[in-house]
Amino acid sequence: MDRKLYLQKILDTALKNRVTEMFGKNSYIKITNLIYVRSKDCYTINAVLHLDDLEVDSELITDGAPLIIKQAWVVVGDKKPIMVNFSLDVP
Repeated sequence: MDRKLYLQKILDTALKNRVTEMFGKNSYIKITNLIYVRSKDCYTINAVLHLDDLEVDSELITDGAPLIIKQAWVVVGDKKPIMVNFSLDVP
């Protein structure tokens, strides 16, 4: 299975409860791109955090979303480091 799809599947199943607890009931993380950067010997993950609740603390967003993606990467990755870039989608 493709790493990007596998990473998305883990976020949508195993870590779904964590995402909804941190960001709201209908919130989710969508992986938009996963690229291997040879010069840095790491992966770059681009993601979008779709928020349900606008009252979420900004520190929770900046620290929480990359943390959840890193937890999923432990299962998918081959011990290579990652850089997480994410954007927000709010209603």
